Amino acid sequence: MDYSEIMAENGRKGGFAKAEKYKPLIREVVRLFVTRPKMTQQEIALKVGVSQGFVCEHTKSPFTKLQRYERLIKNIVGELTDDEVDKILFKAKLEEKLLAHQDDINTIKNHKRSKI
Repeated sequence: MDYSEIMAENGRKGGFAKAEKYKPLIREVVRLFVTRPKMTQQEIALKVGVSQGFVCEHTKSPFTKLQRYERLIKNIVGELTDDEVDKILFKAKLEEKLLAHQDDINTIKNHKRSKI
């Protein structure tokens, strides 16, 4: 199922004809939103010729926002070295182990408090 089918299924956009009419605008909004993460919604709206609400409606998906943030981070940080990736993986593994034992830690803390 592509985007125009989803739009038509919703019914609120007026079916296939209206969905097709806006498809190029939606694509341009999403393209700018992801590839130019420093642009505001208002700037995107002015460039594409739509309202800021239109931009908001078509960029509110968590997945779309994640793509934008990933692009922004990559632009700021650049590529990571193998050592940096290894450190990230190591810290993630430690956090995972800590979280796995968090219930045990809370149980011990609660047990000590109940004896006081």
